[in-house]
Amino acid sequence: MQMTTTYRVVAIVPFYPPAFNGGGPIRSIHAMAQLAPKDMTVSVLTGDRDLGAEERLPVVANAWVKKDGVDVYYATIGSWLGYMHAMREVRRKRPNLIHLNSFMNPLFSIIPLMLWRLGFFRGAKVLLAPRGEFGEGALSRRAQKKRAYMRAFCLLGLPKRVIWHSTAPRETAEIIQQWGDGVHIVERGNDTLLPRHAREITDAPSNAFRAVFLGRIVEHKGLHIVLEALKSVTVPLEFHVYGSREQEAYFAECQSRAAEIPRHIQLAFHGPVAPGDVVTVLSGYDVMLMPTAGENFGHVIAEALCASCAVATTPHTPWTPILEGGGGLVIARSAGAWAEELQRLATEPAAERRLRRAAAGTAYENWAKRTPDAHVWMLARAALADSRTA
Repeated sequence: MQMTTTYRVVAIVPFYPPAFNGGGPIRSIHAMAQLAPKDMTVSVLTGDRDLGAEERLPVVANAWVKKDGVDVYYATIGSWLGYMHAMREVRRKRPNLIHLNSFMNPLFSIIPLMLWRLGFFRGAKVLLAPRGEFGEGALSRRAQKKRAYMRAFCLLGLPKRVIWHSTAPRETAEIIQQWGDGVHIVERGNDTLLPRHAREITDAPSNAFRAVFLGRIVEHKGLHIVLEALKSVTVPLEFHVYGSREQEAYFAECQSRAAEIPRHIQLAFHGPVAPGDVVTVLSGYDVMLMPTAGENFGHVIAEALCASCAVATTPHTPWTPILEGGGGLVIARSAGAWAEELQRLATEPAAERRLRRAAAGTAYENWAKRTPDAHVWMLARAALADSRTA
């Protein structure tokens, strides 16, 4: 009888559950691991601390442990010796495919790529997911350092040696713009572990228009734009902010803007929300506000629609057709445009707000019942097989 060969995948990622401050990428890679094909063995190398945290996660560190059926190594990256021990643990897994969930992360992408280029991982192939890092807004931050690394990446011949993972046509275009037409790209949207049906609409605790921001409090996500817009809104509304204070200077800027908001707007800041509670929290609001500079996927958008919470965001996400088809609103990334829309939304009758929430839930269910492509690791394996026979 012919033996079935198991395909071995190791994901090297900065954060993995129970970490959650890093937002959607953590939930995406977790879903990817949980939904892996049966003929693949999956291992994950990650850090033993959450984003911005000094204390270790409640996990066994520096050893392989089972997490939801997946081998996970929570590494303490405090020294070069400890780091190389973790890399050797990856090599011991004899991976066929190494999945890197970032392009710019020094410890969990750049150094592993350099080691791979030197043959450290003994014939493994690399699937590289830039996670929106080639967008115009992302490249403009710390541009000089990023350009220097990108030149080195190119000089080492890496653009055509890796398989790129794009999550949307826009990201595919960004990858081609940076590295040319000859690169190998697998385009596949992110996975989620969300249910197929949206939450039933629950009555809000008050009759006021209730809006929410839920995400990392960083400039890229655009909280400052909402706060600036709210200064011009002349009718009462509630606005709650949930998220980790990743950039203290930026959070201070947001606090300064918040202090100038008129008193008829009820504003409250909360901490981050655990992944299992996101849909529940969002289900208590009329609309989620997300003036992002760009998303390669936008996991929290799926979660909001699943919560029957309408979404207002910019044109810089792959969700524009779904939102314009009834799931929410697409607004230019300027305080003036957001002020105008918030003024209009806050003056709508409660019945209209409820209809919009119902439309968001319907949009989610239509999205959730689509036939997904094959798992991204299967697509990468097929692309590698095609490149060998070409």
